[in-house]
Amino acid sequence: MREHKIVVLGSMGAGKSTLVRAIAAGNIVDTDVANTDPSSDKLTTTVALDYADIALPDGDRLRLYGAPGQTRFDFVWPSLLKGAAGVVIMVDATREPVKAEVERYLSVARDAGDMPIVIGLSRLDLVEEGAERVLMDAETAIDGRVPLAPVDARNEEQVLMLMDMLVSEIESAEMGCA
Repeated sequence: MREHKIVVLGSMGAGKSTLVRAIAAGNIVDTDVANTDPSSDKLTTTVALDYADIALPDGDRLRLYGAPGQTRFDFVWPSLLKGAAGVVIMVDATREPVKAEVERYLSVARDAGDMPIVIGLSRLDLVEEGAERVLMDAETAIDGRVPLAPVDARNEEQVLMLMDMLVSEIESAEMGCA
């Protein structure tokens, strides 16, 4: 049995907590409190982390850690990333410029070490005009080096697809090191 520590990074409202909840089957520890940030319409926000321990069909385990998205908590990110097998970066497609958002979180993840990364582009359905442009901006930022997929964090099937992408990246990295 293998355990994979997965850290979920992204800005406030990008869908990190929702992603963790979507596959945790109710087994989640969260630290959500009432949101006091007037720039966001979210009712709650994560102030420490979200955590879920998920058993996979093959006996492996995913230990998911959802990082807080507010920049005032960015000091927590390096500690969460220590020992991570991989990172999911959730990017809110409605937050402009998307390319800068992708680059910011890629930099945070890469500063923590060489580990597999996948990007979930959330809220693409809320982009009124230019969804294709937003997707292209995100793809430009990764230059084909990081798997990217549109994802509705509320949709368990889409979240599982994103996790499958990451586990495949982790397994490929492990084979490359063997």
